[in-house]
Amino acid sequence: MTPVPDVIALGETMLSLIAVGVPLAEASELRVTHGGAESNTCVGLARLGLRAAWVSRLGSDQAGDRIASDLGREGVDLRWVRRDPERPTGLMLRGTSGAPARYERAGSAASSLSPSDLDGVPVEDARAVITSGITAMLGAGPQETAIGLLERARGLRVVDPNLRLGLWGSDRAGELVRPLLERADLVLGGEAELAALVGGIGRELAERCRDLGPSEVVLKLGADGAAAFDEEGRWCEVRPPRSAEVDPVGAGDAFDAGYLAARLGGASVEDALRQGARCGAGVAGMVGDTAGFPTLAEIEGG
Repeated sequence: MTPVPDVIALGETMLSLIAVGVPLAEASELRVTHGGAESNTCVGLARLGLRAAWVSRLGSDQAGDRIASDLGREGVDLRWVRRDPERPTGLMLRGTSGAPARYERAGSAASSLSPSDLDGVPVEDARAVITSGITAMLGAGPQETAIGLLERARGLRVVDPNLRLGLWGSDRAGELVRPLLERADLVLGGEAELAALVGGIGRELAERCRDLGPSEVVLKLGADGAAAFDEEGRWCEVRPPRSAEVDPVGAGDAFDAGYLAARLGGASVEDALRQGARCGAGVAGMVGDTAGFPTLAEIEGG
C-alpha cells in the first residue's frame, strides 16, 4: 500500500516565466519553472525527507504537463491533482529584481477547486496539513475547500496568510483569510501580512494572532530572521547572518518547509527558526521558487 503522506498541502501552482537580471520588458529570454506557495513548500519538505502530497487542479495543457513533471521529479505526491480539460493552468510572469509579478490566473483550473477535490484524500491521517491565504482568495470554492481541509485535519493545521493583490478576494482578505487562522494550530506569516489582518507589530502582533486560536505563531522578518511564540507562550527570536539575495520569490515558502520539517521532527522552536531561515536563504540565493532549497544531506552536514 502507498504510505499516507506526512503533509498534505492545498493550493494553486502556476507556470512561471522569469526574466533573470533585467526587467521583464527588456528580457530576450525567460527561465521556465513553476511557482505556488503550497507546492513550493511540498518540494522543500520532500527534499528534507518527508512525504508531501499536493492537492490541486491543473489544466489539461502543456503548462500543466510541465508542472506535474517537475513536481513529480521532486518526489511530490500528485495522486490528488485533477486535470481540467476546460480551464487553463495559471501563468506567472516576473523578474528577479523584486518588481511585482504579473499573474494570468483568472478562470484558471485551480480557481474552480471545490470541497469535492478532497474526496478520497486521507486528510485525517496526515501528520500535518498546510494551505495559504492565496487559496482563500482565489474564489468561493477554493476558500471553502481550504476551510474543509483544516476542519477535517487531525494532525497539525498550518496556515500561511501569504496575502497577494489582484486576486478575486484580495479586497476582502481579512474576511476570507481570518477563518483559516481561526482553524490553525501553527501560523507562519510575514510581519506585514499578519499586521494587515490583525494589526500590531512584533510581539504584540504575534499575541493578537494567538488570540484567534493558533497555539504557535511565527513571524517571518526577511533578512532580519524570524521570531515566534511557542505553545507555552515563550517568545523566541533568531537573527541569522545576512546572505546575498539573487531572487527572493519563494523564500518564505522555503522557510515554511524548513520550519515545519524541523517541528515535525521534534526540534525546538529556536532550532526550527534557524532551519527555516537557512532554507529561505538558500532559495533566495538562486533563481526560481525552489531551485536553491537544500537537501537533507546538506542540512545534516551543516
